[in-house]
Amino acid sequence: MVYAMPDQQVNVLKHLVEKLAKEAGFKETPVLEISNDKHLRAKASIFRKKITVGAELLTQWQNGEIDESDVEVTLAHETGHLIDFDRKFHSVLFSRNVVVVLYLILGAVLLKGGSYLSTVEPWVLFALLSAIWAVPFLWILRASACAVQLEADKNGARLITEEKFANSLAKRMRFHNAGLGPIETWELLLHVVLFPSLSERLRNLKFEIKESKIEIQRMRGC
Repeated sequence: MVYAMPDQQVNVLKHLVEKLAKEAGFKETPVLEISNDKHLRAKASIFRKKITVGAELLTQWQNGEIDESDVEVTLAHETGHLIDFDRKFHSVLFSRNVVVVLYLILGAVLLKGGSYLSTVEPWVLFALLSAIWAVPFLWILRASACAVQLEADKNGARLITEEKFANSLAKRMRFHNAGLGPIETWELLLHVVLFPSLSERLRNLKFEIKESKIEIQRMRGC
C-alpha cells in the first residue's frame, strides 16, 4: 500500500535520494518506494537498488519531530547499505552471512557427531551441545549484525558529514521510546540485542557519547 503524503515531501525525498546516489557514484538512482510499513529499510540486488521509506519516519517528519536534515541522514544510512551491497563478495554483509552460515554448519556437525556417543542420554547431550553452541552464536549474530549497520553509518556519513550524521542520531534518540505498545516493545528488545547502541554508533563515527548528550540537552532547552 502507498502511504499518502504531501507532494512537496515526496519531491524532497526524491531529490535527496538522487543527491545521495550521485555522491555515492551510483550509475543509476535507487528506486524510491513509500510504504505503510513503519520501518525504513534498504533493499538491493545485482539488478536493482531500492530504498523503501516507511510510515514511522514520514509521520515524525510531518509532526515536526524530525526535519529534512534528519531525513537526509536516514536516507544516507540506507544509501550506505547499498554502497556495501555493491561490493558483492567483498561486502560486510556477505562476510557476515558467511560467518553465520559456517557457524550453523558447525552446530549441525556437533549435534550429528554427538548422536554417536551412546554413553550419554540423547536429550541430555542435545541440551548440553545446544547450550554450548547457542551462547557464542548469539554473540556472533550480534557482532555481525552490528558490523553491517556500522558500515552503513560510515558509508552514509561520508556522503554528508560525520557531525551532521552524529547529531541526527542523538536527536532521534529522544523519540525512540515514546508510546511503545507490546509489539513495539518486543521489536525494541530485538533491536537492542542485535543492533549497535547509540554510543557504539557514535564511537564508530569518532564521536563520544558526551557530545550527543550535549546536543540532546540543547534541543530540550536544558
